[in-house]
Amino acid sequence: MILVENKSKNPAYNHALEEYLLSTGEDVFILWQNEPTVLVGRNQNVYKEVDIEYCNDKGIHIVRRLSGGGTIYTDLENMQYTFITREQEGDSFKYFAAPIINALKKLNINAEFTGRNDMVIDGRKFSGNAQYHQGNRVLHHGTILFSVDMYNLQNCLTPNKKKFEGKNVSSVKSRVGFLKEYTDKTIQEFMDVLEEEICKEYGIIERYDPKDIEEQVLKIQKERFESKEWNFGQNPKFSVDIIEKHPFGLVEYGINVSKGRIKEIKINGDFFGRKNISGLEDLLRGQLFEIKEITNVLSQIDINDYIQGAQKEDIINDLFQEGEV
Repeated sequence: MILVENKSKNPAYNHALEEYLLSTGEDVFILWQNEPTVLVGRNQNVYKEVDIEYCNDKGIHIVRRLSGGGTIYTDLENMQYTFITREQEGDSFKYFAAPIINALKKLNINAEFTGRNDMVIDGRKFSGNAQYHQGNRVLHHGTILFSVDMYNLQNCLTPNKKKFEGKNVSSVKSRVGFLKEYTDKTIQEFMDVLEEEICKEYGIIERYDPKDIEEQVLKIQKERFESKEWNFGQNPKFSVDIIEKHPFGLVEYGINVSKGRIKEIKINGDFFGRKNISGLEDLLRGQLFEIKEITNVLSQIDINDYIQGAQKEDIINDLFQEGEV
């Protein structure tokens, strides 16, 4: 494994760098930062998750990630980390969180992994993680909240209230943890020590300056992460709108039906998946919007490839609730 020394604070460049490094076959670790940015999960509807006007007024970037999961706010008061390696067996989220947790313990910060993709300290979340899969490779990245601009965090995101059903929380501030409360170090000092501990754990001795691949990275930055089509997509109107919360995430279905068949379908949410959700949408488009027909289609695939943790029965129950269609 090599350490990539990325000094860029531009979110479009940073995510383009991740994508390029994923294609090289090298095992890498990166500890980096973004300017104030809203990072949108690959499968989410930016128009529903983000106060776009607020972000524009405040000069906050809006960039869609390659990975699934939820929409988050990041800035220079916190940091991101990335592992790019071969696929891991078992709970890969927990696998990649472990070296971060181990490093924090050496700094006398007792963190733990919880749920499907979070790290917490004293019951408060300080890190959310997401993944993108390509062949037998995985890009795992997460945010580490050293601190954050709480005003921006509370005003730039507009999450669906259904996401928090069943959670005993009174405010964003009450459920978020900041590592600065557990150390007297500055954020840069903290990043330097964290990077050093990760390098020790993996025996990393090689450091790499990405300036040698800047041309390739800038091409990806321009074509994808600075593209309005990629970052914002479309916001079509649907005749059927269904939103359901599951242990594996929030799933939203937008469907237009014509003459009994699915004319158009869009599936959004903060779920994860190894395959692009558009593949599932393509399979459903044109099918009769009936339980038997959709059950037959879903029986021919592994739904877990598209929505990690889901069973076909979950999708059927979502789509054919009494009174919905």
